[in-house]
Amino acid sequence: MVTTTVTPLGASTTNRKWRVDVDLNDGVGSPSWVPVAGITNLAPNFDNAHFEDDSDYDSSGFQSQTKTAAAWGATITIARKGQTSDATTYDPGQEHLRTKSIGKFGIANSVTVRIYEMEPNGPRIEAYTGKASVSFQEQGGAETALSTAQITLNGQGALAIISHPDTGSAVPTISGVTLPAGQTTLHTAGGDVIVLAGNHFTGTTGVTFGGTAAGSFVVESDGRISAAAPAKTAGSVSIIVTNAAGSSSAFAVTYA
Repeated sequence: MVTTTVTPLGASTTNRKWRVDVDLNDGVGSPSWVPVAGITNLAPNFDNAHFEDDSDYDSSGFQSQTKTAAAWGATITIARKGQTSDATTYDPGQEHLRTKSIGKFGIANSVTVRIYEMEPNGPRIEAYTGKASVSFQEQGGAETALSTAQITLNGQGALAIISHPDTGSAVPTISGVTLPAGQTTLHTAGGDVIVLAGNHFTGTTGVTFGGTAAGSFVVESDGRISAAAPAKTAGSVSIIVTNAAGSSSAFAVTYA
């Protein structure tokens, strides 16, 4: 029997990685995205699947289920706080959802949202957008309780997978380089696989060593890239990471 090799994973992500934006234009014309601030609890369901039994007499008694439809939604709890700039007003993202809910029906109750992950120094992979009906319910409580509300989004049609909004939005930075175990320099023949640590690596379009492109590179997360060093002559060279927003400052490594 051939077994698989499992490589231990790194740091866990937290549920607070999720960010929710609402489109103030509700899908008409160019979007005007604003965040929903003050989220204290979020339970998204991106694939609420519906299955039908498609068993037949030829299955030797084993039943079969086929996914025939899917719905999506999210339940969001928010803290009702005044803004730092004006304590008499609430967060615009929260207010857009509230005003689209109370006393609104049909198309007037529909909002356009996007939900995506923003774990600090973590993955920038999952990102979705869609239209949803919205309900907004104050949760109440004792007179000493902090004010919270529950927002429920029920998807209207497809939930689209989109490119992550943060891709290439900031110039990458390199904070450190890890060479192969036991090495303090890179081999001039090339081929050494190094690990770059930093920020804003999502959307990386190139990694260079002294102006020469890496043999290959893999963006493992927004804060980690593995790259194969190209062949270079002995001496110090600068590693630079580039994305749509620009190029990182140089990080020096030595070939010998």
